[in-house]
Amino acid sequence: MSMIYTAGCRARQAVFRVLHGRRLEKQQVVEGTGAVFSVAQLLRSSRLTKPMVVAAGSEEPLRDRVLHALKESDLSWSVWELPQRTLTPQDADDLRMAWVREACDCFILLGDGETMDFGKISAALAAVRGRSFESLVGYNRIRRRLPPVIAIPTAAGSGAEALAWVSAPDGQGERRVVCDPALVPPFLLLDPELMEDVSRPELACASMDGICLAVEAYLSGAADDGVRAVAADALRDYLAALEPCWNSGGTPAQRGALMSASRMAGEAASAAGPGYARALVRAAGRITGRPAGELCAAVLPVVMEKYGNHAVERLALLAERSGAASGGTRAEDAGALVARLRQLAFRVGLPEAMNPLPPDTVTEIAARAAAEANGRYACPAVWTAAELAEVLRSACEPK
Repeated sequence: MSMIYTAGCRARQAVFRVLHGRRLEKQQVVEGTGAVFSVAQLLRSSRLTKPMVVAAGSEEPLRDRVLHALKESDLSWSVWELPQRTLTPQDADDLRMAWVREACDCFILLGDGETMDFGKISAALAAVRGRSFESLVGYNRIRRRLPPVIAIPTAAGSGAEALAWVSAPDGQGERRVVCDPALVPPFLLLDPELMEDVSRPELACASMDGICLAVEAYLSGAADDGVRAVAADALRDYLAALEPCWNSGGTPAQRGALMSASRMAGEAASAAGPGYARALVRAAGRITGRPAGELCAAVLPVVMEKYGNHAVERLALLAERSGAASGGTRAEDAGALVARLRQLAFRVGLPEAMNPLPPDTVTEIAARAAAEANGRYACPAVWTAAELAEVLRSACEPK
């Protein structure tokens, strides 16, 4: 690695943090069994009178709980049922137009990470009034306060309900990233009863996605002590709650801990940003179509190992704070955390390695990841596209 190249990346990262730096965005959170029924009280206390309830058709039984709470309080509402296909920016604009036509004053997003991302894009389009989705792609381009959003996740793990960015399909086969603090929903209801019917694959994939967010936020050079404390707490809760929830559905307390972990992972990642694992996963997902959680299970441990001495101390501290330390040397504690993540992924049915990729595909994924991360993400080390290709090849080898 050229010292000049490394210095250039670090300088660009410093400028990027000055221009686009974010802090922990505090949300008004209601959590616990039955939290969903506080939605009407939350609306009244915020002087909101007509929400647009956004949910997939498969969420109808859960959506009915929300509508029942609204009906009991004599509030009016409109409902938007998500199309059962890949959503596009035109769909988001259609929702925005319906929101305007129905004279709604807020959004209630009920569902998984895809629903959260789609709803937040629609709220952003409502805020910018006439600008296109393409004009929002990038960093801090919304520059407006969004209509109030109440996020009610029915799955846990990905952190979408607390993230300051969305990754959305552009309708042409690519996923584009919109990043702005305004995208963090100001209201969040975490009800463990809503997770009772989450499938095992969805639970495992979403949670591994969130684990990747938490680990990379902790390792980021842009993270302060407060961000690292949130990221460590998120990882601790993932390690404690994911396996029992995957095995048997978990207790309400365990499901609640997983929902809390997801929120904290999104919160920490919004402030500190992602890293090389996330960049590789995003690029590989675009090309291979594999779920992000499956890719995270294979890529994140390899990235953590490759950092070597650049991240040993931080990984050892994270191992201690999350309960994964071995009680040995700092390097042994760091290694114990990597091993713990691999064991967890195996136990919840995630693959230990990616499917083998053609050399040209490896090169393309690595180039995309380097272009996304270098100059923006404050990773422990600076890697070239060639080094990222090595990481990717290692992630394709069974351990």
